[in-house]
Amino acid sequence: MRRTFYDEDFLEWEAYVSGGQPRSEAAARLYFLCLTEPSRRTRFVKEESGNTAVAERKLEELDDSSLLELLRDSEPLP
Repeated sequence: MRRTFYDEDFLEWEAYVSGGQPRSEAAARLYFLCLTEPSRRTRFVKEESGNTAVAERKLEELDDSSLLELLRDSEPLP
């Protein structure tokens, strides 16, 4: 599942979940990709549970303001 939303600067972002290997560093991450400015670095947050299904459900249930808050708390990909 993918969701799009806008930040306070009117940039459009896409949020999606990547499964990764279970119990690995990249397991169940929520990624943020800027569609308006593709040159911006992709950002991510980790789902605390490490479970992809939980992360997908969370993405489906979050409203745009909650997604924006997660984006603010996210880290850029190395």
